[in-house]
Amino acid sequence: MILPELETLISLWRRERAATRARFAEVRRGMTLAERVARGLALADLQVVDVEPAPGGRLLLWATPRKPVQDPDDVRIGQGDPVRLWFHDPDEPGALRAVVARRQGLRLALMADVEADEHLERLEDGGFRLDLDAPETTFDRGDRALRRFADARPGTPEGYFTEVLFGHRAPRFGGAGVSGPLRDASLNARQREAVERALRSEDVALVHGPPGTGKTRTLVEIIVQSVARGERVLATAASNGAVDNLGLRLVRAGLDVVRLGHPARVAAALESVSLEARLAGTEASQLARRWNAEATALRHRVAARSSRGATDREARRAAFQEARRLQQDARRHLDAAQQAIVENAQVVLATAAGAEATVLGDRVFDVVVLDEATQSPDPISLVALQRARRVVLAGDPRQLPPTVVDLEAARDGLGRTLFERLAERRPEALVRLREQHRMHAAIMAFPSNSMYDGDLEAAPAVAGQVLTDLPGVAEDPLRPGPFVFIDTAGTGWTESKTESDPSTFNPQQAARTISEVRRLLARGLPARDIAVITPYEAQARRLREGLREARAAGLEVGTVDAFQGREKEAVVVDLVRSNEAGELGFLNDVRRLNVALTRARRFLLVIGDGATLGGHPYHQSFVEHAESTGAWLSAWADDGEPGPEIVPVA
Repeated sequence: MILPELETLISLWRRERAATRARFAEVRRGMTLAERVARGLALADLQVVDVEPAPGGRLLLWATPRKPVQDPDDVRIGQGDPVRLWFHDPDEPGALRAVVARRQGLRLALMADVEADEHLERLEDGGFRLDLDAPETTFDRGDRALRRFADARPGTPEGYFTEVLFGHRAPRFGGAGVSGPLRDASLNARQREAVERALRSEDVALVHGPPGTGKTRTLVEIIVQSVARGERVLATAASNGAVDNLGLRLVRAGLDVVRLGHPARVAAALESVSLEARLAGTEASQLARRWNAEATALRHRVAARSSRGATDREARRAAFQEARRLQQDARRHLDAAQQAIVENAQVVLATAAGAEATVLGDRVFDVVVLDEATQSPDPISLVALQRARRVVLAGDPRQLPPTVVDLEAARDGLGRTLFERLAERRPEALVRLREQHRMHAAIMAFPSNSMYDGDLEAAPAVAGQVLTDLPGVAEDPLRPGPFVFIDTAGTGWTESKTESDPSTFNPQQAARTISEVRRLLARGLPARDIAVITPYEAQARRLREGLREARAAGLEVGTVDAFQGREKEAVVVDLVRSNEAGELGFLNDVRRLNVALTRARRFLLVIGDGATLGGHPYHQSFVEHAESTGAWLSAWADDGEPGPEIVPVA
């Protein structure tokens, strides 16, 4: 009999797919192409400049605008996003669907199915458009995973595992624990406990990692120990960034790792273990490149002859068929080579959704480690977990939840995760890490007390760290502490929206945020050590424009959601909202502010309207905390611009 939780999830997932489709269609219908381009949701006048064969019978199309006119950071199209390519109408029957495999500025690598062959000539001529599309493949994968768990029969290993995952059976911990010395001898007591619990688990273990507590280090040790006893591991996460972060640590630990998928910005230490890079070193890849070069040259020759009228339609068709055959042969060789690479790896890395990759076939792993388990909706988590004999879920339910378009579906259960439900039903499976190695104690204080039961401790090495410990950074007597809240109440800086963009912005507050960043730069802090984060994309666009020069030197500007999992020496948070009704929008989810407050190592400056924030108990407690600790500063006190009181160290 199907578990009621799975019945509910199947229904909610169906509703979420419908809502997502409707949202993308509404964007395409409700805005002009120019408006979508301005908001970073589309690109116009693209041209395919290169074509490569790819594993799985696909093509990699490199495309770029013929005349780039926008700031790449304002483009909200990134690795993993499904897109549609079109000429006359985004909903035209001939629109080609693809996935962004890589992004380099405004140069995109688009992974398309083999039928893209039929459109190549036109795409290479240029003039096509690109719009974000609903992630149908992701929904399909979630559907299949849900059905597989729903079909698991009671009394079978699959049925037992399903009952444990959904809290109907207690997890078992009768396995062997750590049998030798830890590779990372510096792990603290809670981290060691989490490693031991995960290794002794026979089915499910949970690692709760508040910000800066070394969750990734702990997962690396769990994986290293698992491999040492001969187990094969699938290491996954909700996002590519978290997968890459984990992968870098595993490479440094000396494990044989292969990374599936195409990370947008692969670190140098990880690039060599991506499936693409490992394929490049094989004889099959060299042969495929030669055949692909022949196919490309053949196409170009035919195109040149056609332009001169020197070839007929039949000869042109035959030449293109020959080029297609060469590329099909190249793909077959690549497929065989990648199977061998995956089979021999100790650890396979992929996103949770990417764990259904064709190259994995029906493989089952001894251990599946799912990081960011509190950000992954259950159907996507199950895509990875269906490959597991044993599972380690890691995350922090006090940070951002899964992104769910259908708000009612989120409230009905899709916004809660397996991790959260198991933590409540089976607390014996969970270990919460305690000692954080990121934040000054004063930055940590409010998040610890408000979100983690006062349980966090600042490691001695970070508890007192301040900006002036860094070389060349001056004191600022008007911003003396590591935490400052600038209250804009009474300034009249009110939020706004435009008809074409529902995202909220606050132009006067953005100007103040820019001034505060300049103040930090005047102290001698390098731009690369500063991040500016805000809940709203419209505000982020204004901040990026006003800080263009600093961004060129390494300063980062982005939304809170995009910055989860990141950290910087100094973080400036612009909360945007200021209205008489006390409406908070995104900030009603207090986990969003918790993320924003836990990114800084040495200096955190928050700018917001205390009167607007004061209508919400959590945000009011934040303002009161700033007041009681001497961190509160009125926006009337100064204009934020650097003054003579700041003297950079020579």
